[in-house]
Amino acid sequence: MLSKLVERVLPVALCAAIGFAAVPAHSQFTFSKVALKTHIDLATFGASNGNGCWGYVSPSGREYAIMGLSNKVAFVEITDPAKSDWFASIPHTDILWADIKVYGHYAYVVTEASGSGIQVIDMSDIDNHVVTLVRTITSVGRSHTCHIDETSGFLYTCGSNEGGGTTTVFTLANPADPQRVGVASLTGGDYIHETIVHTYTSGPYAGRQIFFGCGTDRGVEIYDVTDKNAPFLIKRVTYPDIGYCHQAWLSEDLKYLYMDDEFDEDWFGYTSRTILFDVSSLENASYVTTFTTGIHTIDHNLYVKDGFIYESNYKSGLRIFDANDNPTAPTEVGWFDTYPESNDTGYAGLWSNYPFFPSGTVIGSDINRGLFVWDVTEAVTRVIAPTSYTMARGTVLNGNLASLASSDDDRLTMRPGAVFSTSEPPIQLVMEATAPSTTPRLMTFTAETRGSIASLTQKVDLYNFTTSAFETLDTRNTTTSDTVVEVTARGNLARFVN
Repeated sequence: MLSKLVERVLPVALCAAIGFAAVPAHSQFTFSKVALKTHIDLATFGASNGNGCWGYVSPSGREYAIMGLSNKVAFVEITDPAKSDWFASIPHTDILWADIKVYGHYAYVVTEASGSGIQVIDMSDIDNHVVTLVRTITSVGRSHTCHIDETSGFLYTCGSNEGGGTTTVFTLANPADPQRVGVASLTGGDYIHETIVHTYTSGPYAGRQIFFGCGTDRGVEIYDVTDKNAPFLIKRVTYPDIGYCHQAWLSEDLKYLYMDDEFDEDWFGYTSRTILFDVSSLENASYVTTFTTGIHTIDHNLYVKDGFIYESNYKSGLRIFDANDNPTAPTEVGWFDTYPESNDTGYAGLWSNYPFFPSGTVIGSDINRGLFVWDVTEAVTRVIAPTSYTMARGTVLNGNLASLASSDDDRLTMRPGAVFSTSEPPIQLVMEATAPSTTPRLMTFTAETRGSIASLTQKVDLYNFTTSAFETLDTRNTTTSDTVVEVTARGNLARFVN
């Protein structure tokens, strides 16, 4: 990874890291590299159990947790995670199960209560702490889970129609008024517990909407649902010791599917076993391997963000795995046990989580203890100091490579070189570092800088090895006082690693 700072006389202290300030966690919980910011218990919510959760970010950038509960869905602002504010709720029939997904500024809620249908909730005024139940679509009866393909704009429900097990689909062309489309059940008479549906935008499957269904004792079932009136099964994938194929999520490069089996720990004695499939070729999708926490608890729901897998494993709580280096053998990097009383295959503890907030905040919904709001920065951060540097323009007055290793009073001080036009930077500092992965999903560059003159232009660039050119990530003015510059790049960042 190469970076470049451009300005006049610029003392720099640098480390590629994210700042972290730990706050003491609640004394009843055990944890590693995950900090508790807020906990709202069931008594506060006035509910008997928690279930699913999801998140929403308003156009203003404010962040909200949507917490599923036995008798309601609660809306909690977590923009400041340490000052989370529960401000509204939408009631529903009391039931153990509920699931939530979001499209645009609408939340969609399904439960297992007879006739509960799909609640459509308008969040357009959520920054004023107002949410409104727009309608309830009763035609699907009850549903166990739901999923939204945000690219194509369709809502899928699983386990619908009063226990008949149908898989239904609704167009969200008008998200306030979803309309059912397609055949009576996309998966025929086969019950699907949960699904993830992805619209491929490139490659051999471009334009196709692919449904990855968790088919209980049948394994993973992959359907093409592009034509809602004529869906077809592409491949059914089994694996050793199938118990109950429960829930799954795709890796961000679409090569792998990570899946939780809800019964295998109890039936076959496994420690928490996450099952991995190669889905790079849908027609040839296959079982690859498993990995484990080593704890004898049930893994329930998981999600993938920036190459990290966030698992809700009931009695062992939130478990975070790093799949960046080796996606077929992820390593555990952090955890927070929401149920410290015991580790066994009982149905208690953390039901689900949501790791997709831009801030990096992660929320978790616990059956017994309600909503958790966490800072996982320490778990997902790898601190990388430059391994070398060169002066492409300018000269070093004081300091050396060690001066770039951490934020302290040891600085690298530089003097500008000769330039022949105003477009040429008088100082170019090029730094190299060894990346821990060839396919990073997130990189944050942090530098403490100070210029001898204010309001000069300072840039942070990353070198693109594909185009053999630098890409500018950040441009700002210098200051004459110590200033922390933090720049984050997300997505497929393999082009910056050679």
